[in-house]
Amino acid sequence: MSDIAAASAAGDRGEAEPSCRGLIVVRHPAEPAAASDEAVRLRRELEAARCRHAAELADLRGQLLDARKQASLGELVGTTTHEFNNALTTILNYARMGLRHRDQPTRDKALERILSAGTRAAKITASVLSMSRNRTTRFEPVDLVMLTEDMLVLLEREMMKYRVQVEREFAPVPRVSANPSQLQQVLLNLLVNARQAMSGGGRLILRLSHDEATGFVDLMVRDTGCGMTPDVMRRIFEPHFTTKSGPDETGKGGSGMGLASCREIIESHRGRIRVESAPGKGTAITIRLPMLAIQSADRRGA
Repeated sequence: MSDIAAASAAGDRGEAEPSCRGLIVVRHPAEPAAASDEAVRLRRELEAARCRHAAELADLRGQLLDARKQASLGELVGTTTHEFNNALTTILNYARMGLRHRDQPTRDKALERILSAGTRAAKITASVLSMSRNRTTRFEPVDLVMLTEDMLVLLEREMMKYRVQVEREFAPVPRVSANPSQLQQVLLNLLVNARQAMSGGGRLILRLSHDEATGFVDLMVRDTGCGMTPDVMRRIFEPHFTTKSGPDETGKGGSGMGLASCREIIESHRGRIRVESAPGKGTAITIRLPMLAIQSADRRGA
């Protein structure tokens, strides 16, 4: 009876139900393996999707850069056609003069002018071909002095038309490892922007320098135009932001994609772009690119 009473008392205290504390739950061995296999499968699918999306994004960026380059070339069609026509007109006129006049001094002068115009036409053609032929992302050693001069050939008459005086301050600088076509696109955009900022004429200063200590080459494009307010400065790298109402009479500019594209290209070259401007004092844009040796070492270590 004492045992029955003890059991009854325990039931009254709520201790009749067995406790789960101390119990060990044994799962079927297949359950964790199945869950692990499913997690591995999901991770692989996610990684494959990430790689696929990254490849698609890289391809779209390449297509966008190519489209922007073609748009830049399209803007140059009118200018280069006019430049080439001027050269041909010069050649034809002096050829006629040489045929009309039999004296040697006149013929010598005509031949010199024909040679000069022909050389200029060849430079224009070479510059346009250089921009149009390279559609790859391949990097190669680039001479910034030569690249800048090629761009100036295409815009020389335009600068003269708008009374823009071009000043070169080129120090000897090392080459950089770059995609020539993309750098041409950047420089063309900066030169056109500078010219458009000086509607009444002015000075365009191009400066090349380098710093051995930092390992960078600097290319500065400076104009004496209208400059920018702080509000505009804060937004200049935003895609589609522009202070222009549309393309000018030469068909250039107005899309708002220029500087955004420039920054993307320069950053892909492991470089930097800096803008300094003030209303009424002009604008200076400096591109900083790693010297060839420094950049090549970085790419090998990446």
